[in-house]
Amino acid sequence: MNKSLTKIILSLTIVILIWNCKSKETKDVAPQSKDTENITVLEFTKAKEGFISDTLFQVAVSSVLETENARLEEAKTIAEQKSLNLLKTYTIPNLTDKGRKELREISKEGKIVDKNISVGGRYFFLYQIQKPNLKRLVTKDLE
Repeated sequence: MNKSLTKIILSLTIVILIWNCKSKETKDVAPQSKDTENITVLEFTKAKEGFISDTLFQVAVSSVLETENARLEEAKTIAEQKSLNLLKTYTIPNLTDKGRKELREISKEGKIVDKNISVGGRYFFLYQIQKPNLKRLVTKDLE
């Protein structure tokens, strides 16, 4: 009887150890992929917006639409508006109608440059406007 009790206790101990090892492996796998997604999202959302250099202006946007064309179209529309709003913060306080129109045109001159980042159904894009002396134009030369 003593031997059978020892065998039962030993068997139960082994089963419990195996069960604990399996559950830890399963628990560790999910958070790592989640952490990778969070890092990617964090890196993207921390992407510098505004003037990167005197000739380059950038904003970051995202989309959850299903088709690639719809995502690109939505991203471009949002990016143009976001660029316009951010560019306004760099201009003189009282822009004329001509200056506002020129700023609108500048905001539409950009291109989507990074469109391959996708995390959890959300697609991330960088929109860049590149133009010689862009920073000077926006901050000083608009009327």
